[in-house]
This record gives sequence, C-alpha cells and structure tokens, in this order.
Amino acid sequence: MRCLQQEVAWEGLGQTWKTVYFGGGTPSLLGATRIAALLGKMNTTGTLAQDAEITLEVNPETVDKSDLSHYARAGVNRVSIGVQSFRDDHLALLGRVHSAARGRQAVEDAMATGLRVSLDLIYGLPGQTVGKWQQQLKQAVGIGVGHLSAYELTMEPGTKLHGAFPPENYQVDEEFFFATHEVLESLGFEGYEVSSFARSSKDYSRHNLATWAGRPYLGVGAGAHSFLPTGECGLRRWNLPDLTAYLRAVESGEPPPRESEDLSEQQRLLELLMLGLRTRRGVDLEAVAMLFPGKLDQLVAFIAAPGFKELVNLTNNRLCPTLSGMAQADGLAVELSSVRPK
Repeated sequence: MRCLQQEVAWEGLGQTWKTVYFGGGTPSLLGATRIAALLGKMNTTGTLAQDAEITLEVNPETVDKSDLSHYARAGVNRVSIGVQSFRDDHLALLGRVHSAARGRQAVEDAMATGLRVSLDLIYGLPGQTVGKWQQQLKQAVGIGVGHLSAYELTMEPGTKLHGAFPPENYQVDEEFFFATHEVLESLGFEGYEVSSFARSSKDYSRHNLATWAGRPYLGVGAGAHSFLPTGECGLRRWNLPDLTAYLRAVESGEPPPRESEDLSEQQRLLELLMLGLRTRRGVDLEAVAMLFPGKLDQLVAFIAAPGFKELVNLTNNRLCPTLSGMAQADGLAVELSSVRPK
C-alpha cells in the first residue's frame, strides 16, 4: 500500500480525479482501511472530485455485508461483483469457489448497503444453450441491480480451461450476443456498450465511458497501464507485472520498471474507432476532424458505400454503430482506420 501511495504522489500531483477503479484480482482484500488511505493520498496529492465514481471489484466469496459497509464508509460508492453465473455447475466449471446462492447474497447485501452495483456474468460455457443463458439474465435482472456486464468466455492459452473441452463442445456465435441485447432491452436495460447494460444513464459506468471515449487515465501498481496526453497522439505506458521488482524500485525511491510507446496517428485513430464503435454513442467525428485533418471526409464517404449502412449511422456528428456494427466493432474499426486521405 505504501508503494501505491508513493506512485500516486509521484504521478498525480495537481490532478483532479473524477473516477477511481480498484480492479485486477481481488482488490477488496486490501480492506477498507487501506482503500481509505489510498483515496486520502489522492485527495492530498490532487483533488478527488466531490461526485467521483469510486468502484471496487469484489468476489462474492470474500465479502460480506459488514465488509461492504466498511468499504462504503471508506469512500467506495460502486461495486462490481463477479457473480459469473447463477448455476453451481457452471461456477464449478469456471473454478469459482462461491456458490450461486452466495453470489446472489453478495449482490443483495451490496444493494442493502446503498452501494451502486454492477453484476458480472459469463456466457458461452461448454454445453450452454441460448435459452439457458436467457434464464440467467432474467435472474440477474430480478435481483434489482442497475448495471449488468455480460462477457463471452474466452479460453486464453496458459489458463486452466484452455484446451479442456473438445472444440465441438465450445462453439459461441453471435446468437448469444444478439440474444443478450434482446432480452435485457426487453426488460428495461440499455445495451450502451458491447458488454455493458444499464437501467438508466445514471447507472452507466462513468469510468469505462471515459476509457471508451479515449480520455487519459493513470494506472498504479505492478502491471498497471496508463494512457497519458503527451506527444502528438498520446503515450501508452505500462508497469511491468513483476511485483517483487515493483516493490523494490518504489521502496528505494525509483519509478517502477516500465515500458512505453508513443502512439502513431494510425494507432490513435484505430483506438478511437475501436473503442467508440463498442458503444451506442459511437465516435465523436469532431474529435476525429481535430486530430486527423483530412480524414473525416474520407470516412464519411467510405461508410456511405454498400454494406456499411447496416453497420453504422451518422447521428449528430457522431458515427454510431447499429447492433450488428457493435458485434463487429473490432473488424469494422480496422477497416475504417485503413482509409487514407486523398
């Protein structure tokens, strides 16, 4: 914790913090006292906005109602709870130690404490049907949360699940994606991003919205990433994920081991498009015009071509994806970013 506070002191001098996100692993294990101390350091090094959104990721198995009350008193006002499933067999498959009942209880405890709650679910498990997934969504909505995140299971190389199932038992297609949006929107939720759903705009994740809009952010801790407004197109910087080296460096008064990259115009444009096309609000074309003179007319002409009308719309000077466009956001962004000004 001392190292995190020190990194904040070095990097955050004079900053105004509008959102704070405690994520990665199970940050709630820090405890309310340490979380309050870090928020206090942010408020003395810079300014923690009075209405700042402060989110903490929590695991249902390691948090109870008393813990949640302490987090709220420490300054946390929003929790993201990794429920993942309301089926015990699915939780066992995912290697989760909590039960479905414990996941539901954690959500209800957080709501009773007055915290804003986001509930995480995973779809695309081997053998899962769209119909069973729809029932999971209805259960989640029935609890009364204001925000829900639905992620497709990805089996990354090197993880426990990678290669554990025959390919024919693990086939996820766009049917799950469209069914997720259809069911949740029929139940009063807005799919405001590829994987994010809210009952109303006040339930949006402000922290994630800022990231998708391409705004700068600071990450502290081993393995943390930052996007800083330096150079012509911004700087990507990341602390190396070596905890021992991180602690050794910061405790000796040195910056943590890190690497960085100055973004090129092409990289920056691709990121703006890729992030923006994940959201209903889409891409701010005025920002594109300011950063990349001459590019806007080419983009507008390109999306008028046959095949693009089903994927994007021009609305109030924004390039907004249709639901089909959101489903293809990454590939669409790559195609649009490759357009060259004449």
